[in-house]
Amino acid sequence: MKRKIFKTLETIKRKCVLCLTLAGLTMINTGFTDKQEEPPEVEQVQVEETYAEPTAIAVGEDGRLTVSQDDELSRAFAEVVEASLGKNLTGEVEEPFEPEEVVETPQGYVPYTQVLGMEATAYLPTDGGGGGLTAMGIPATYGVVAVDPDIIPLGTRVYIPGYGEALAADTGGAIYGYRIDLCMEDYWQAMDFGRRTVTVFVLK
Repeated sequence: MKRKIFKTLETIKRKCVLCLTLAGLTMINTGFTDKQEEPPEVEQVQVEETYAEPTAIAVGEDGRLTVSQDDELSRAFAEVVEASLGKNLTGEVEEPFEPEEVVETPQGYVPYTQVLGMEATAYLPTDGGGGGLTAMGIPATYGVVAVDPDIIPLGTRVYIPGYGEALAADTGGAIYGYRIDLCMEDYWQAMDFGRRTVTVFVLK
């Protein structure tokens, strides 16, 4: 009986040694060791950022949009948002935007404040008894007009299509109400102009 037990134990021992031997050979073949190799170092590449940080948008104390990034695009965006809402962001309704009225002249577009339909005549610097001087004390010449100061104050700039830009600097006994007298360069120019209805743009 004892022999059978020792024999069985011997067989088990041999089998254990064989299993351990096979396990050791397997670990050697698969490259498994107790020492773990560190992974190779990878060179760090610096990537340059090609985008701008997002713009922070907030509401200012006056109810308008404010941007932390002061650039043209951000300001334009804020203006578009406010214009589309028709009010500022506090809820207060803003006055509607009134586009500036302009008249096209040979010198470009000029803003005006008033449009008047007037009866126009022509005169020469030698007309009247002022020795060629206007009511404002400047020489009468082309580009100077006589007006009723109650309608167009002296010193006002006006534009008359067909005549041009002029200065209201003179008055006349027959010039009252919606009448205007345009100074011309010579007699034939004054005669050719005659009397006609004109549109007078009162400029800013």
